[in-house]
Amino acid sequence: MIPVLKRIGFKPYQVVWELTLACNLNCRHCGSRAGKARPDELSTAEALQLCKDLADMGTRRMTLGGGEPTLREDWCLIAETLISRGIRTNLITNGRTWNKTLARRAKLFGLDSVAFSIDGCEVTHDFIRRTEGQWKHLLEVIDETVEAGVKVSAVTQLNRKNLAELEELRDVLAAHGVRAWQLQLGTPTGNMADNRDLVLMPEDMLDMVPRIAKMRRETEKPKIFVGDNIGYYGEYEQDLRDQGGALPFWIGCRAGCTVLGIESNGNIKGCLSLPSAREGLDRFVEGNIRQRPLKDIWNDMNAFAYNRQFTVDRLTGFCRTCAYNEICRGGCSWTSFAHTGDPGGNPYCYWRVLQEKQAKEGFTQK
Repeated sequence: MIPVLKRIGFKPYQVVWELTLACNLNCRHCGSRAGKARPDELSTAEALQLCKDLADMGTRRMTLGGGEPTLREDWCLIAETLISRGIRTNLITNGRTWNKTLARRAKLFGLDSVAFSIDGCEVTHDFIRRTEGQWKHLLEVIDETVEAGVKVSAVTQLNRKNLAELEELRDVLAAHGVRAWQLQLGTPTGNMADNRDLVLMPEDMLDMVPRIAKMRRETEKPKIFVGDNIGYYGEYEQDLRDQGGALPFWIGCRAGCTVLGIESNGNIKGCLSLPSAREGLDRFVEGNIRQRPLKDIWNDMNAFAYNRQFTVDRLTGFCRTCAYNEICRGGCSWTSFAHTGDPGGNPYCYWRVLQEKQAKEGFTQK
C-alpha cells in the first residue's frame, strides 16, 4: 500500500490540531493529560500563518481540538481563517464552555460540525469526566447547537464502563439530533494509563466489533464511524468502513502520508495521538514550525519513516506473519505503541484475536 501512496504523493489532506492543552476538566481517559496550557503555545500570528501554509499544501479537512479548544480566545479567528481558505473545519469540545452564542457564531462563519465528547450514559459519563451534572449540561448544549442549525457530532472513547451502553447511547444521541458518531478505542496513555481498569481487553473485540458492525448496517441515526484503531479484517471488515468508499477495507495507518497532527506549541507529528514530550518521548516529533517551515518538515525524505519507509520486517509477532501485513501494516500505530511500546505489533486487532481464539479452541479439542 505504501508504494501506491508514494505514487499518488504524500499530502496532509486531514489534519488534527491541538489548539491548546488547557482544559477545564480532568477526565479519567485523557490521553494527553490536558489541564494547563503549554508555556510555549503558538501566538495568534503564528497560528494564522500556519492556516495559510496548510491551505497552500492542500489540506482539505481540519479538526480543531485540545485540551479544550474553546479556552483559546482566538479559536474562532483560527477557524474562520481556515474556512475562508477552503478547508472544511470542525471542532471537538467537551461542551463545558459551549453555549447558544458560540453555536450561533459557529453557524455564521460556517463551521462544518461541532463534535461533543460523550463517554456513555449519565452515570458513566459523569464518572469519566469527574464532574456531576456534565451529562445533563452536555445534552442541553447539544440541543442548542442543533437549534442553531449547526451539524452536531459525537465522539466516544470505548472502555469497560461504556461498552455495554452503546446501543442505549445511540438512541439518546438520535433523540437529540446528533447526525454522526465516531467510536474509538480508549488506550492506556496519559490519564488512562492511571486508570487501567477502564481499558478493554483484546478479547473484548470479539463482542465489540460485531455489535458496531450491526449498528452500522442499521438505518437508525446517527451515522456511525469507527476510528482507525478499531478492526481489522474478518467477516465484519466491510461493515466497519465508510460505505461508498473507494476501498471498503482498512489500508493501514496514514500518519505522515495523508494525515498530520499539530501540537499547540508547533510540534509536528504524523498523528496527534502519538506520544511526545509529555510522555518523555520525541521519536514521533518530526520538527517544529518555529525551527523549520511546515512544508520543509513534511517534505523531508527522512520524516515519518515508520510509515513512509515501512517494510514488513518492521512488524512483530502475529502481525509479521499475517496474510494482510503489507496492507494493514500493524493497524493503528498509536494503539500498538501504547500497549506494547512497539508500533509494529497490535494486540487489539479483531482478526488476530479471532485467529488466536480459534487456534486455542482447536488445540483444546485435540
